[in-house]
Amino acid sequence: MQHNTDTLYNTIIGGGISALAYLIGGIDQLATALGIFMISDYLTGWMVAIYRKNFNSAVGFRGIMKKTAMIFAVIMAVQLDLISGGGQFMRNMMIMFLIGMEGISIIENLGHLGVNVPRQISAVFAQLKEDPAAKIQPQAKNKQSDIEDGGVK
Repeated sequence: MQHNTDTLYNTIIGGGISALAYLIGGIDQLATALGIFMISDYLTGWMVAIYRKNFNSAVGFRGIMKKTAMIFAVIMAVQLDLISGGGQFMRNMMIMFLIGMEGISIIENLGHLGVNVPRQISAVFAQLKEDPAAKIQPQAKNKQSDIEDGGVK
């Protein structure tokens, strides 16, 4: 009986993951990166809460709800692409925007934990958040002062 239950759970989970992959326009490098950034943001948020000794399950639940809403935003962008026949432009733009938001949040969390992040990395996330359709512009060569002061906290 246990084997049948395990098979049922595996089928439900596998079907759910397959449906989600279809709804977000497939699992490519952008979708994978978004997933990694979402998980990293959530975990670094937990780390900050534990570090500050103010962990709250209600806040954690709101974080899960926010991540779920972000997935819905990607699903809506995929649907816009489908009805407009525009390839995956809207989807990719939405995912890049969300990666920018998540990246900024991760950098803020790292700062709360005392981890330095180079300004150039912060600038890339800010650029993604402001204009996700723009091509990422490489920053000027690192100035020695940027390296010596440890970047942004």
